[in-house]
Amino acid sequence: MGEAKKILCFIESLEAGGAQRQLLFLVSLLKKKGYRPAIVTYYPNDFYAEALASMGVDHIMLEVSGSKMKRFAAFRRVIKDEAPHCVVSFSESASMVLCAIRMFRRFRLIVSERNTTTQMSNMDRLRFQLYRWADCVVCNSHSQTQFMERATPFLNAKTSTIINYLDTDQFCPRQREGKSTAQKRLIVLARIAPQKNVLRFIEALKMVRDDGYAVTVDWYGHPWEDYSAQCQALIDKYGLGDLLRIHAPQSHAERLYVEYDGCCLPSIYEGFPNVLGEAMSCGLPVLCGDVCDNRFLVGDNGNFVFNPYDISDMKDKVEEFCRLDEEALLAIGARNRERAVGIFSSDEFVNKYIKLIES
Repeated sequence: MGEAKKILCFIESLEAGGAQRQLLFLVSLLKKKGYRPAIVTYYPNDFYAEALASMGVDHIMLEVSGSKMKRFAAFRRVIKDEAPHCVVSFSESASMVLCAIRMFRRFRLIVSERNTTTQMSNMDRLRFQLYRWADCVVCNSHSQTQFMERATPFLNAKTSTIINYLDTDQFCPRQREGKSTAQKRLIVLARIAPQKNVLRFIEALKMVRDDGYAVTVDWYGHPWEDYSAQCQALIDKYGLGDLLRIHAPQSHAERLYVEYDGCCLPSIYEGFPNVLGEAMSCGLPVLCGDVCDNRFLVGDNGNFVFNPYDISDMKDKVEEFCRLDEEALLAIGARNRERAVGIFSSDEFVNKYIKLIES
């Protein structure tokens, strides 16, 4: 039997994020399939380092000091030294550098689109042009695949969709026996960033409180520069500190969902939303913006889908959720769990990647 094939997987860092969690799933499944994956990072954040070490997967941290030229040289050197069977990128910045290296050095390269492009910027145009040197382009959402079909037809032959994986045994329902629903508890897991639409969400929550509804929200996520300060200032202005509480991200999200009545993701755009799938798998109703792949994921199960730019619509959906009784919560949660189990498959997820790795 030959030596296990080395797969190098590039991502900016091991910070708490959806792409990082998906990459950990992928390397774990590849390892079980007999491959030898390693994760390469180039920014210092070790949020998932312990989880990665527990899998027995190597972590290669490159010292690039923010310099693009150093990054190019370091990427080229690690590819030469490791001589991988295939390189996989889960980061836009890494994908661009790897495509540039691919112009001069032969190796199999799979790049990944982890978000949905809403407006084509000059950087997007450059990235998509560089993708001409990649062997495969993987979108984790149908919405991004559809966008690329229209905007980059020259990449259609090498573009495919692999939606995110979710371990439905890890994310499973909890018992709700005897739970009071007088005050609903919502959980949000997302960065405190403009994409996540926090300021409009705060405005909607003020309207919900003013209408007399009892709800509390716990938001877990990394702050995003000055934006998080704007959010906190608005919370303080409206006196919503007891209603909306901001927490640091947690590494074991499955332990959090069991404490809540529902999950909300008010983003103005997403790729494929891990959080909604996790919450559904845990048997929770979900509230989300009508964007990207969200409606495909939540289906027609009685969840609450709103226009994320319309604060009144968001407010109305939160209030509809607050009016649910225990029986309705359980019924929506059961349908969500059934849908999640039907959508997510570890074999389908890893086998699609293996097919691209071995093509």
